[in-house]
Amino acid sequence: MEFKSIADLQSLIDNEIEESTELEYKSSFAIQNPKWKEELAKDVSAMANANGGKIIYGIREKEGVNGRSIPSEVIPVPYTDMSKDKLSQLLSSNITPVIEDVNISVIPYDDYGGCFVIDIPQSDTAHQNKLTHLYYIRRNATVEVMEDYQIRDVMNRSKHPVIELEFELQKTIVNITEKPLRIGLSYVQDEDKHSIEFRYKLKYQLINKGKMYAKYVNYFISLPLVLLHEKEKEHVNIDDENATFDIFGDNTVRDVTGFSGLNQVYGPVRYDPLLPGLMSGKKSVELKTDNIEDIFSLPPIVYSLMADNAPERRKVIEWKDIKLIEKTKYVTKDPNNIGFSPLSSRLSN
Repeated sequence: MEFKSIADLQSLIDNEIEESTELEYKSSFAIQNPKWKEELAKDVSAMANANGGKIIYGIREKEGVNGRSIPSEVIPVPYTDMSKDKLSQLLSSNITPVIEDVNISVIPYDDYGGCFVIDIPQSDTAHQNKLTHLYYIRRNATVEVMEDYQIRDVMNRSKHPVIELEFELQKTIVNITEKPLRIGLSYVQDEDKHSIEFRYKLKYQLINKGKMYAKYVNYFISLPLVLLHEKEKEHVNIDDENATFDIFGDNTVRDVTGFSGLNQVYGPVRYDPLLPGLMSGKKSVELKTDNIEDIFSLPPIVYSLMADNAPERRKVIEWKDIKLIEKTKYVTKDPNNIGFSPLSSRLSN
């Protein structure tokens, strides 16, 4: 997305485009803060060490629904506080090695100020904040100090694949209406019965965050055993000792090679290489949450992943850090319908 005018920035506000790994809003450079140069170097280097992206100075943010960080208004940065040349010099002086191909643009608001857009490429080496001597990385809408394995991963982007698993938690709110049963000309109950069920699915997919394509990928995802749904038992490995169940996956596919009548015919299993920047198709597992009051208080997800010649990756994902998608579904159960049966009344996703 290119930003060339105040109208382009206003569209972010109008559409409530939230912050992400690749987009951050800053109302100012906060030069009244004695450590503002450290913060500037931290934010820019963190984005280069992650996926790259844009930082916009001159847009105030606010907290939206479900804790989303969304833009609220344009607050132009005074030209007396910052200029394009000064900003470029600050980044070159305070980040090592220098981030190549950073693009800084200034969008005028009036004669006294404007908005500064820093377009930061993803780097194939790790960048250090020279003022704090720390390495940072952007994760979702936050900046964290990098751990050793993260620094090594970034520095090896040009040497081997950097594959990660990304997760999404889908919560479906099912509103159920049960019609009264009619026997003859009378009804067993007088009114419709209404109830609500909550269903959870954990969706996941591979993403290649490096510069090399991955030919072979294998992974194991470990989840708390209390979440094991009955319908998933035959597809997972159960570890009673650790109270977990494990899901195995890889990047294999089977191509459709023809048809036999109305049925598709598939070819042999093959590995589907994952190119840099691309994602695999999403997979999902249904979760059992009947007796769980708060899924976010459960033990975290742990996964290990192997890709070609890259070192094994092992990550711990807290439930609170997983993107939550809510959906609403309406279902009517009518026992008077000719097609009704106890089995057909069961909900399906």
